Amino acid sequence: MKPYLTLALAATLLAPACKKDDPDDGLPPATQEGKNTGGCLVNGERFVATGYGSGLGRISALSGGFAFDSLYYLELSGVVKGNNVDVLLFFRSRKPGTYPLNRNTLYYPQGDPLTIFSHATYTESNNTGELYVTDAQHTGQVEFTYADVARRISAGTFEFTAASTFDRSKTVTVTSGRFDRQQ
Repeated sequence: MKPYLTLALAATLLAPACKKDDPDDGLPPATQEGKNTGGCLVNGERFVATGYGSGLGRISALSGGFAFDSLYYLELSGVVKGNNVDVLLFFRSRKPGTYPLNRNTLYYPQGDPLTIFSHATYTESNNTGELYVTDAQHTGQVEFTYADVARRISAGTFEFTAASTFDRSKTVTVTSGRFDRQQ
């Protein structure tokens, strides 16, 4: 075999080994069509809203949406490292825009939805009851990119860091979040 062919063959075979794994691979695309998809990275691990459980105990992948007269909430449910996981986004509007998650507040459904501030929570069903919530020190944001209340379609992106309600030094970081929901 000619030397340049050997080099070309070697480069072709080695190229995939050098390719970095993109953490966004496997997450649903950020669309605005009511596809009922959602996902994010949880401490760098892929999380796709697929729901969990079975039979009457089945939890849907996405729930929530436009509620009351002045707010929006969305819960993404799925599995991370064998644990059932719920990511909840709650903010005080039904209009596209950027919503900071940066205030101390009661969290939904702990408080009255008409008086609590925008926030996000993260829970794992690991039988500890531990909940992670955003506050003034552990912040994030939701970019609500699309809202069609009449067609009940909503879409956006999100990221946040939340602290444990048991031990404030324990945190979870959620990045590259996206959702596209039709109620």
